[in-house]
Amino acid sequence: MAQIAEILDHRVDFDPAGDFEAFLRQVPAKWVVYCFADAAGQALQLLCVKNLRASLKRRLQGEQTLCLTKRVNYRDIVGQIHWRRVDSAFEADWIYHDIARQIFPGTYQGMVGFRPAWFVHIDPDAEFPRYCKTIDVANKAGLCIGPVEDKHAAARLIELMEDAFDLCRYYNILIQSPRGRACAYKEMGKCPAPCDGSISMEQYRRMVEWSAATLADPGEMIRQQNQRMQQAAAEQRFETASKIKTFIEQLSQLGKGPFRHARPLRDFAYAAIQSGPNAGSAKVFLILPGLIEEIADLLEEPTRPSELLGAIFSAAEEHAGVPLDAQGVERIGIVAHHLFSPKQSQGIFLPLADISEKAIVKAYKDLLRQKRPDDVEGEGVVKELQAM
Repeated sequence: MAQIAEILDHRVDFDPAGDFEAFLRQVPAKWVVYCFADAAGQALQLLCVKNLRASLKRRLQGEQTLCLTKRVNYRDIVGQIHWRRVDSAFEADWIYHDIARQIFPGTYQGMVGFRPAWFVHIDPDAEFPRYCKTIDVANKAGLCIGPVEDKHAAARLIELMEDAFDLCRYYNILIQSPRGRACAYKEMGKCPAPCDGSISMEQYRRMVEWSAATLADPGEMIRQQNQRMQQAAAEQRFETASKIKTFIEQLSQLGKGPFRHARPLRDFAYAAIQSGPNAGSAKVFLILPGLIEEIADLLEEPTRPSELLGAIFSAAEEHAGVPLDAQGVERIGIVAHHLFSPKQSQGIFLPLADISEKAIVKAYKDLLRQKRPDDVEGEGVVKELQAM
């Protein structure tokens, strides 16, 4: 278990016999992730609250109910309070998760409540390639493309790719190639039937590779198919033009709705502009596969966006190639949650592939138009994880 003092950068000691009001004045009435610990520094409870002062006032002035059958008097057991300031829902989720993982490594997963990010995985060079939905994107051969909104969206995306590219729907038959018995999709002209040897598995792998390249960059394929459709129409091959149009309509679903953030895992890279501690201030976070890092504080609109852009790309280059581990996969889930959340107060996420000086300035202005997190007089508990 990690030492709390190494993770949370502020601390105050609690003496139940001391001046309670003087004690409260030592802590901010602000949004924090904080941890109760005993006098020896053993973690007791991890919380995220909108008002630390109000939270301590409520919890340290009498018995509190932990569950239906358990009550605790914090004054008898709490000796230290450790905390870290946060200023946005995104920052709070990230910090809370990382601290929970370090303080309660054996139990945090079943208690923090974060949903995993869903991806679609395909390895065109596999012996029998097929699209699969997955939440485990670490160390996989081939391509992981996502995140998509949820597991149901992942299943729909797989169906879309199979229908658009006439891929095999029945993996149990595909693995019998070339001695399998073709299903009805072959008769309908909707599968080239690698299962019965109508085409070789190598040919089928290249079909899958083509589909994966399209999923990774649908825009280029749509442009090519539009040109083909226009040419077919000009040559009065209207049936061909109609089939191409249907194909384009299928591909046009990519990059929209529940698939709007789907991209190869290597391109899961953002600059997140989030609320800072004061009105008009902002924090800039770098997001890469498995990594979240604060890289800048903005007190006002950036007057030298080129310098900020340089800092973003410099940090991205420094962390390029960092192996993706289990903690990193969980961080991707946190980012995905915010990517798909309503945008009224979720900050701005700029894909690094599209970022520019103008985009940074616009993101800052758009952030100011979002609803800032409210200051609350009460505790404003957001999350709670206990070891008592």
